[in-house]
Amino acid sequence: RKPGKGAFFGTDLDARLKSLGVKSLLFTGVTTEVCVQTTMREANDRGFECLLVEDATESYFPEFKAATLAMITAQNGIVGWTASAADVVAAMK
Repeated sequence: RKPGKGAFFGTDLDARLKSLGVKSLLFTGVTTEVCVQTTMREANDRGFECLLVEDATESYFPEFKAATLAMITAQNGIVGWTASAADVVAAMK
């Protein structure tokens, strides 16, 4: 159960991921500007490398999604990076 907008708040997600040795996370879901961005920021603050899959997340408002993608990658990836699903798949091959 997720008690807030982010997946880390009030949960043991951080401990679970760290116990598995996870260092990098891919982000997908809805909405880009609320739950996805909040979780990504929480993960970044906890030291995870973060990548949002651009075409695997969505918003009710296209301009909110565009603004979120710009905020994530601002200042040389202050919160993380973004890429298309095709680029993620190609990088994993």
